[in-house]
Amino acid sequence: MKKIYSLLTLCAALGWHTTPAQNWRPFRPNGDVHAFRGASPDSVLTMRLDSAALQGADSVYYFNRTMRRAGNNYQWRKSVNNQFGKVLRYNPAERTYVLQWSEPSVNGFSLDRLLVLKPFAKVGANWSSAFTDYGVQTTLLAKGAGLVDGVTDSVATFRLSTGATVVLSKNHGLVSAPANLLFGVPNPKILTLARRPAPAGQSYYNPLALLDLQPGDELGYKQEAFSFGPFPCYTGWVLRQVMSRQVTADSIVYTMREQRRMSYSSAPGCSGGAPTMTPVAMLRMAASLRTGQWAAKGAGVLVPADAELLSYAYRPAYAGATNVVVMGSPVVTGQAASACGTPLLSQRRLYRSGATADYNSGLDALAWEQTVSLGTGVTGQGEYSLSYARRTVNGAPQTCGSRNEFSTLLPNSQAAQVAPLQLYPNPAAESVVLVLPEASRTVATVRILDGLGRAVSTQPLAAGQTSTVLNLRNLAGGSYVVEVQAAGEAPRHIRLQH
Repeated sequence: MKKIYSLLTLCAALGWHTTPAQNWRPFRPNGDVHAFRGASPDSVLTMRLDSAALQGADSVYYFNRTMRRAGNNYQWRKSVNNQFGKVLRYNPAERTYVLQWSEPSVNGFSLDRLLVLKPFAKVGANWSSAFTDYGVQTTLLAKGAGLVDGVTDSVATFRLSTGATVVLSKNHGLVSAPANLLFGVPNPKILTLARRPAPAGQSYYNPLALLDLQPGDELGYKQEAFSFGPFPCYTGWVLRQVMSRQVTADSIVYTMREQRRMSYSSAPGCSGGAPTMTPVAMLRMAASLRTGQWAAKGAGVLVPADAELLSYAYRPAYAGATNVVVMGSPVVTGQAASACGTPLLSQRRLYRSGATADYNSGLDALAWEQTVSLGTGVTGQGEYSLSYARRTVNGAPQTCGSRNEFSTLLPNSQAAQVAPLQLYPNPAAESVVLVLPEASRTVATVRILDGLGRAVSTQPLAAGQTSTVLNLRNLAGGSYVVEVQAAGEAPRHIRLQH
């Protein structure tokens, strides 16, 4: 029975390391994201090896599964194949790699495609690859130095008897090959490497690039209900302001405050009602710099959840969902930059059609989509769209849209909101002096938070005080955040190095 192991466990058992030296492997077995152009000029297809198994003497690596179109532009179906097949197989005795596309047999005829690559063979050697029910001669045409995404590497070029060419890099994997592994047909569409492989959090899904905000920056979203008529039954506004930003070796953490306002229409078909405004709330968003995954506390929406989904990869849309999935789209590059962000990633929900295997895009109120842009993160999500942004770019403020619709939200003066706390000295050894920009109007609480947001020290700050001394003798060395919380006000933060 096939036993599936984690990729890293199997790599350790085989003695294969996750170093840059790839020994001609077409894809890295450590979960790195590979990216290819060719589907359209400005789109990039991303993929990776997700799991592995031992089958006899062969090491078998499985690509992440995807959704593929099923008949038209609206229907989708789950597939075991990615852009280059279902699995990458390696035979150590023959030092041979095989990319395998899996299809059900028809009338006893195999429709599988097996592209055999022998980068360790002598130049001029030839062998047979299998395309459905016939063989295709494959030849190692040349080996030499070449540029791979601007870096010099050893490159092997293979020529197939159908005229298709496959290029493989020693250290960076597959450089170009026919899409859908259609090497057995004339003039196949060729996918070419868009960038060198890297962990998801260091590729197109880099959280530091997707949400790049500084304390005091603001994002304003407008919410409009789907409506069949000319007027939506409700309209909402959400304003978020960054209170702190913390970057560690493996994560980025934002603390924000948020306030919402809703207005309700009395148009025919709508229930009407008085406007509402929520109290100011605090939220926390964090992302892994390796996987690109986001998580949040206190924020039900407008988190770039699922942003790290690769092209056409899918997962249940929410906990317990059995017939609804969210699917990633190809990366879109070359978009014009703006203060509201540069669109890069998108995801959508697909709904299973009854008892069939087909999934369809949602219509009307079910047409949930998310757009994630460089710099501003979520710029569209379901009913929400970014309509205002004020953020710091290269030390200078940039504004997109108008704050007028959000003027009643987070009403404290901008100066008070962003007035900085100060610590002397910083870094500090045994103690540090905390200085406030103005005297505290009420009794406040000063807390020192560790990297997980846990309070490791708490002390009061009397009304009227402008400074206090914090004792650090019992704290382990490292990075901390000092938080000052006054009654009725949003907390303020500053980073402390101890």
